[in-house]
Amino acid sequence: MMDTYVISPVSNLEPMRLGDRIFVLAHLWVQFPHYREFIYSLVDEEADRWITLDNSAAERALVTEDVLIDICHELMPSEVIAPDVLFDKDETIKNAIAFKIRMEKEGLLDTIDIFFCPQGKTKEDWLEAYAWGLEQDWIQTIGFSKIAIPQAWFPDNWKDDQNIMEARHMAYDYLKEKGMLLKPIHCLGQGSPLEFAYYDHPAMRSTDSVFPVLAAANGQDFKVDHKTRTPTPHNYLETFDMKDVDMDLVKSNVHFLKKQCLYRK
Repeated sequence: MMDTYVISPVSNLEPMRLGDRIFVLAHLWVQFPHYREFIYSLVDEEADRWITLDNSAAERALVTEDVLIDICHELMPSEVIAPDVLFDKDETIKNAIAFKIRMEKEGLLDTIDIFFCPQGKTKEDWLEAYAWGLEQDWIQTIGFSKIAIPQAWFPDNWKDDQNIMEARHMAYDYLKEKGMLLKPIHCLGQGSPLEFAYYDHPAMRSTDSVFPVLAAANGQDFKVDHKTRTPTPHNYLETFDMKDVDMDLVKSNVHFLKKQCLYRK
């Protein structure tokens, strides 16, 4: 069983309530006061609900270490994704080490888990970063990026927002065969709601995405069409107006996703 997080444009954050956990995007936290108020309201409703603070690297938001640390103090999330650099193994590892030292100095390391997202342009680089993450006892969770893994496992025909499910299944199969699924794994984003029924190892913890909402906004019902993949437009979360979106369809799509996450092949 995998838990789900639901992400939604800031024009209507209510779909976030449909997730099992709360996914907080750092760049939205900084930009929108009503986003912060909504997250705080969710915390007030269920104080022990798991909160993941994302560094917004996938959104190319360039959130700094200082900003992440400030949000950690304000929100006190369950875990925070250390700053990573897309496709750059060495800088991502360097950033993670610096972030751990900073978390320790700020008195946050004992109360907030560190989540590490391996990066690399090649499969070899990505696997080296992943293995490094396993070796660090201060890293509790490892992320399967929907951007980095397709780049690493399909280097010759990589296209942004494509082959997400296929590449992550390849990475999963390799790690499972090698006995390397040793820490909880979170799948960052998704390309297909069908991806998650494939995972039969208990290390596969959770996934987050705006896709059930984006699909509903386009009239896509996962029960009828779960294969069409619409890439998330740039600034979608900040600018899309949710007023005409069928909320029953959003709920139906989330329900479909959750059923996939419950199923084990």
